[in-house]
Amino acid sequence: MKVSLCSVMLILVVVTTVGCQSRSDGLTPAQKEAVAASAKSVVDTVFQKSNQLDFAGALAVYSNDPDARYIENGVLVPSLEALRQEYAELGPTLELVENRIDSESVLVLGEDVAAVTVPVHFRIKAKGRPEYAGQYVWSGIVQRRNGTWRLVQSHESWLHAEQVMAAISPAPAAQPAVDR
Repeated sequence: MKVSLCSVMLILVVVTTVGCQSRSDGLTPAQKEAVAASAKSVVDTVFQKSNQLDFAGALAVYSNDPDARYIENGVLVPSLEALRQEYAELGPTLELVENRIDSESVLVLGEDVAAVTVPVHFRIKAKGRPEYAGQYVWSGIVQRRNGTWRLVQSHESWLHAEQVMAAISPAPAAQPAVDR
């Protein structure tokens, strides 16, 4: 039996298409809604706690699993512990964090996982610095692991990141006057 190249290509296309289809296709609308609600709850916790300057509480829903990944403006944070340390140092320097979520887009990927995309307008004020207002996009993958919904991947992409960093950096120390 001789199989043509066209037949082989057609079989490969069909197998690839079937293999790449979302696992959420088999879920009922109610199941998809439940997954989306769970994912939103995790994301809402992150933003609510951050707005309260409770960064430890915000990071409590992040996964500490070795395959979890957290990215801030193109920089891969090496671990959840490193992310915790960043926020432990930043937290005491801030007077205000106000994230206003413009919309939440949830893509249910399966019975235990969803991708969430959140455009955000924010205000932030570091002690001794003027308030700064800006915007960013946050995205994350929320997955149920061992029965608990956790954030297993996140990425923050700040518009004008250099301005945000300047706004939250300590004010330059005053230089002593030099007698001439």
